[in-house]
Amino acid sequence: MKSALIGVGLFIAASMLISTGSINKVTAQDNSEIERVRAELVKMIPPANEAEIEATDVEGVYRLEIQGNYAYAYVSGEHILIGDLLNTKDKVNLGDQAQSARMAQMVGDVSKDKMIVFGPEKPKRYITVFTDIDCGYCRKLHREVPELTAAGIQVRYLAFPRAGIGSDSHKKYVSVWCNDDQQSALTSAKSGGDVPTASCDNPVSDSYQLGQQVGVRGTPTIIFDDGTVAPGYLPSNVLIERLGLSG
Repeated sequence: MKSALIGVGLFIAASMLISTGSINKVTAQDNSEIERVRAELVKMIPPANEAEIEATDVEGVYRLEIQGNYAYAYVSGEHILIGDLLNTKDKVNLGDQAQSARMAQMVGDVSKDKMIVFGPEKPKRYITVFTDIDCGYCRKLHREVPELTAAGIQVRYLAFPRAGIGSDSHKKYVSVWCNDDQQSALTSAKSGGDVPTASCDNPVSDSYQLGQQVGVRGTPTIIFDDGTVAPGYLPSNVLIERLGLSG
């Protein structure tokens, strides 16, 4: 217990030392040190063999990207402490910050023709939402879409059936996608109504896999057009205010 507390103390101390959210890019001379860190990590965490590892501004602390998730490791000899890295100056969790930036970038690369879109063609602002047809809070958010679109917000849906590919939720979303009127079909499905079973070429599995890659942990996950990520339901009035459209 004493050694564990010392380790936590060291990590907290390292967290407090960082003054910016920047991460040092790996240079040629850093490679040998990075590989030494990787060799230690792999002993306990085999996926670290394929991880992206970068040095941070805190001596001895490295950022890891493993299977779409970020963590920080303090490495001292044969001892490793893994956890979050907090910037006390800016009051941010640097792992969450990196995850959000990565999610926004990857989602930004998705074409709108792979989404079900509600709202004006030329919106004032937009949000992209990973959604599950059978998710209660997703349904609650969808009931408020008319308020969002009336405020000039475009809502772009990406499929994320939480039960996975091949689940009932996945099949429902495929049927919605293959319907001639996707918007009406999605609204009906989210209201508990039946949608005629259909199949066609669709992006549902790709959207789900994208969500896994960028670290979606639940639905709805809302990505603002400025890259900010909200991992959960927010009422329409809060969304409108955060997008600067409440006035």
